[in-house]
Amino acid sequence: MIAKLALGEADDLSADQRALDDAVGRYLQGEYPPPAARPTLPGDADPEASPHWRAFAGMGLLGLGLPASAGGMDGGLEDLCVIMQRFGRHLVVEPYDASALLCGQLLARLPQGERVCALLAGIAQGAAPLLANAEPDVDWPVDDLSVTAVRESGGWVLNGVKRRIPYGAGARQLLVTASDESGTAVFLVEADAPGLERRGAPGLDGRPYADIRLKDCRVDSAAWLGLAGDALEFAADATRVALCAEALGAMQALLNATRDHVAERRQFGQPVGRFQAVQHRLADMLLALEQARSLTWLAAGAAQSDARLWARRVSAAKASCGAAARYISQQSIQLHGGMGMTDELPAGHYVKRLLAIEYTLGDTRHHLNRYQRLATA
Repeated sequence: MIAKLALGEADDLSADQRALDDAVGRYLQGEYPPPAARPTLPGDADPEASPHWRAFAGMGLLGLGLPASAGGMDGGLEDLCVIMQRFGRHLVVEPYDASALLCGQLLARLPQGERVCALLAGIAQGAAPLLANAEPDVDWPVDDLSVTAVRESGGWVLNGVKRRIPYGAGARQLLVTASDESGTAVFLVEADAPGLERRGAPGLDGRPYADIRLKDCRVDSAAWLGLAGDALEFAADATRVALCAEALGAMQALLNATRDHVAERRQFGQPVGRFQAVQHRLADMLLALEQARSLTWLAAGAAQSDARLWARRVSAAKASCGAAARYISQQSIQLHGGMGMTDELPAGHYVKRLLAIEYTLGDTRHHLNRYQRLATA
């Protein structure tokens, strides 16, 4: 009975959110190519050169969650999740989460100096700065950064290594976290900064990723944007919820593709989907998806005034989505048979993106441990 209910999909959106979802969905349905038809992006791909990124800027999507003073629309986290859920269904590879969300939310909570305001306005208009925070052999969060910043004659000198930065080799601007005399600070590093070395390569999920080396990299004094602190943690939590929404879209698309496959594939003279064992698997996949959906929208709509309670809900959602994504991915591949591992079918592409989401901004184990720490604090 539950397997039959999987033909329907949950829709608790408001009228405005449904209009936003429809607008984004129409564009992606008409203009965005399916995964099998996309060329492999080079390791140094520039996100700002993508015609889809420029289209997102024209639709106002890049500034949706930014303050109105910077040219944004003051949208809430639930509105951003509507977009990300739709992006997940179509496997959008542009770095909306890593740039417009993570960098945008971080900049919006730093001291609003001239350089920060210019960066925020640039994002709303189509710029795509990327955050370089992760370091080798260190999981999120990075409390003790090995990248250092030393003040020298009218500027700063940065040294250290960052890893796995999406679009890091092609980005025109990087927001680099480094330790200075005040703590962990955020620095703006332009692509042509002396001493900046970047090595990019295509990633598992269709995005390029880069390792970055800062070797006596010199930036001017205005490149210091402020201390990361709570601003970075808030931006990370908001992006985690949005990534959960993207995972929901991908899991729903994967469940739909699996349901359609077992309805069409015939064995012993009837569709495979009529076998009770297969129906049980579809029902379990649906239950895992709905549990993750409930926790994600609970976190998206929760009040952020109580930082600890909100962080607990964020980690609960991220851990639940990670576990659900892994289970649904494994069941989908199993029900597709050997074809589920090929790039010709969409299933494999969704599985790869879901794996990448699980390990972005802390994996399932990290968030289970974080939830426990926050629950007993």
